[in-house]
Amino acid sequence: MLMQVFEAGPAATNGYLVADREHGRSLVIDAPLGTAAAMVKQARQWNAPIQCFVNTHAHWDHLLDNAELRRLTGAPFGLHRDGVPLLELPQPAWFGLDIEMPACRPEMFLEEGRPLQVGALRFEILECPGHCPGSVALFEPTARVVFTGDVLFAGAIGRTDLPGGDYATLLRAIRQKLLPLGDDVRVFAGHGPATTIGRERRQNPFLTGRGSVSGL
Repeated sequence: MLMQVFEAGPAATNGYLVADREHGRSLVIDAPLGTAAAMVKQARQWNAPIQCFVNTHAHWDHLLDNAELRRLTGAPFGLHRDGVPLLELPQPAWFGLDIEMPACRPEMFLEEGRPLQVGALRFEILECPGHCPGSVALFEPTARVVFTGDVLFAGAIGRTDLPGGDYATLLRAIRQKLLPLGDDVRVFAGHGPATTIGRERRQNPFLTGRGSVSGL
């Protein structure tokens, strides 16, 4: 598996380009503002065209380059069905930003129990609500990696004070869906550095009982 992270946008959001070089296919996981062209260029260098692009959840900072990705690639867009209503809300204005939400609607829906196949890569969809409705993580069991969006970070968890957020629901999702994946699994989050499930199980204050305020 090939992977490159693209950190960009007003909230320093991580987008990921993930490729199966053997079969020449790529997947984009989240598309922060200003990343689409660089992702397409890298996919071409890998000789692995972008098969589709998905959002881990429908918050503004993870999807501002969705429309540009679609324009450049014609690839279909995937999102969990419960996140679709968030696409209609003026989310950047909540943070005092004059940024237009892209007009980009999903052609496919991410659903637990229906893996996303990209070449030989098989991403299991894990429904992880609590940060917002329709939030998912994508787990690739052979590569032992999980892309968690804003569910779990290195040393923190997603904030729960935005519409649809719930602290207890988020913690339950992390404990039931992410921690059982195994301590060796590498975690690539929507913000910040990579970590592992084991490190977060042992050190994340929200999972050890020492945290009281949620993260990004």
